[in-house]
Amino acid sequence: MIRFWVLILFLPLAAPLQGDIKVQKKARGRIEIRNALRQPAEKRPPSAVKTKPSLDSKYIEKIRELANQYGVNHTLVSAVARAESSFNPYAVSRKGAVGIMQLMPDTARLYGVENRFNAHENLEAGVRHLKYLDKRYNGNLPLILAAYNAGEEAVRKYNGVPPFKETRLYVRRVMKLMGRKYTGAGMTRSPLYKIINSEGRILITNTPPPRGAGKVERLR
Repeated sequence: MIRFWVLILFLPLAAPLQGDIKVQKKARGRIEIRNALRQPAEKRPPSAVKTKPSLDSKYIEKIRELANQYGVNHTLVSAVARAESSFNPYAVSRKGAVGIMQLMPDTARLYGVENRFNAHENLEAGVRHLKYLDKRYNGNLPLILAAYNAGEEAVRKYNGVPPFKETRLYVRRVMKLMGRKYTGAGMTRSPLYKIINSEGRILITNTPPPRGAGKVERLR
């Protein structure tokens, strides 16, 4: 009994500690009273949380700088960089395009790029090429993107966005990244035919006329 009461007297000393009082019966009738401490849950301070910076945030300031320098919409450059390589300076495509802006060897040589894996050189060449395409196609965004993806010759050959699935998906994706909806503007246009029949009547159609329909002139 004496041991029991001594333990009781010491309980107040443990009062400041957070916990539960446990009473446990031991052998030979002994009773033991304990204060079971509860450790507070560990919280990681915000400063200790490690976050890996994204590649886009790493290069976004350089993109803004170059876009302002050459007078190009920085949103366009960022969208192209994301669609082309997800901002990966070491990306290499199956066709041999390299870097953030996926420069082909000929395009890189055109703009004096010595190392296509150099992020600054790659970005600057890509921005300059977009500036050139913007001027050539008078700001027509679908044509600019189609030429960047499939080449100027393909755009000239098809008189608009080429009928390549990859190119059309590319144009749609980049415009979506820019917050713009692609309506199909710049798509390959069907040719128009002017037909003068034997009675002198004029018919304009986009359907190729059959043989013997009359005098046929292709308008576009």
